[in-house]
Order: sequence, then C-alpha cells, then structure tokens
Amino acid sequence: MMQHTLRSLHDRLVPAEEIFFAWLMRVFAAATLVGSAWIDDAPPLELGAIVTTLYVAVRVAMQFGPLAAAAPFDRRPLRVMFAAGALVLLGLAFLVVVTLVERLSLSVAG
Repeated sequence: MMQHTLRSLHDRLVPAEEIFFAWLMRVFAAATLVGSAWIDDAPPLELGAIVTTLYVAVRVAMQFGPLAAAAPFDRRPLRVMFAAGALVLLGLAFLVVVTLVERLSLSVAG
C-alpha cells in the first residue's frame, strides 16, 4: 500500500518537475549573464542585465498556471501553494547564482 502511494505521488510529480527543472536551467543561464554584466560598471551592460532580469521574471511568473495545473494535489489551495513555492525557489536560485557569479568575478578581479 505504501509503495503504491509513493509511486502514485512520484507519477503525479513528474510533470511539475519537468516544468520546474526546465525553468531552473534557464534561470541559471540568465543569472550567469546578469551576474557577469553587473561586474562592469558600463551602463549598457547594466541596462541589458535589468532587461534580462525583467524578461526572465515575467516568463517565470507566467509558469504559475502550468505549475499549479501540474501540482500533485487535488485541492486548489495546495496547488496554489505548490506553484508559489516553486516560483519562490526559482527566484532564490536566480539570486544565488547572480551573487555567486558576481562574488567570484570580484575575487578574481580584485
């Protein structure tokens, strides 16, 4: 019984995982670009970093519906919490990678 329940939960999580990890890779790539652009004080690079950040934020926010629909829960409040939690994790991943790239570059340059 327990094995069947775990297998069922795993099967229901697969679509949400596919969405989350597809966007996680995109967030990592964008954060690397943004962190690299913020190293230099050139205004065009900073403007490009801001535009990239806004674009990625909007695109990730647009995944709320698909994440909620793919959530492995039956109740709507749990689906909403699941999707919101996934978006928060993606946002935190963006901040972590931006900070890491910026700190690494500053330690190499300084």
